Amino acid sequence: MNLLVVDDIAINRKLLRATLEAEGYNVLEAGDGVEALQILARETVDAVISDVLMPNMDGFRLCHEIRKSERFHALPFIIFTSTYTSPGDMKLAQTVGADKYLTKPAPIAAMLDALREVMDAQAARPVQSALAGEEADVLKQYSETLVRKLEKKNTELKEALEKLQRAHERIVESNTNLERRVQERTTELETSNRALSQTLSEVKVLNALLPICSYCKKIRDDKDYWQSVEGYISQHTDARFTHGICPECCKREIEMAKNSEG
Repeated sequence: MNLLVVDDIAINRKLLRATLEAEGYNVLEAGDGVEALQILARETVDAVISDVLMPNMDGFRLCHEIRKSERFHALPFIIFTSTYTSPGDMKLAQTVGADKYLTKPAPIAAMLDALREVMDAQAARPVQSALAGEEADVLKQYSETLVRKLEKKNTELKEALEKLQRAHERIVESNTNLERRVQERTTELETSNRALSQTLSEVKVLNALLPICSYCKKIRDDKDYWQSVEGYISQHTDARFTHGICPECCKREIEMAKNSEG
């Protein structure tokens, strides 16, 4: 048995095709109603399983065109949709002549039961289309359904746009606050770095265990040479020395001079 699966989303067609082929059906694929009618014109098809929301020609219009056709008016037709699920949508599907209406996702058992049911009912469909003389009413319902769906879609898009706008405003505000905090922190770090650089330029620290003579107070360097404290510090730091005399030494020297004179 040949089935025609009509859906504009390729992965949906592939999944349904794999499932039906596993049950022994031969499956053809179409991306919209226009392509489906082209396949029907050249291939033998025993039943159609169609999505509704598709470009070029949707599932309702495809079903309506098939029911108007003298050749295909009795072809079993199953609507399989995830978007058109309201009571009005189901009523329109019945008006255009769909045999069954399934909502995605549906268990494979439900799809197989629907196929058996529509195939059994095929013989009971009248030779003349049940839509004869009702074209205006069908088109009216079709237009009303599309308008309703477009209004709903526009509302959803408007709400989504408003959410995106609010999210964008929050992101902009967060970025502004982040940039301000980064600038403040950068300024703080630059100030700290300048202060640290100034300190390092002014100070060198001797960080070692210094061997010093207990008598002459000379210091032994890492090459085992003994030198004065002034020489060692001048060599290892930026310090410079100027000589003077402390009060205690001054007092001591004066007393020693007096004693030597006496």
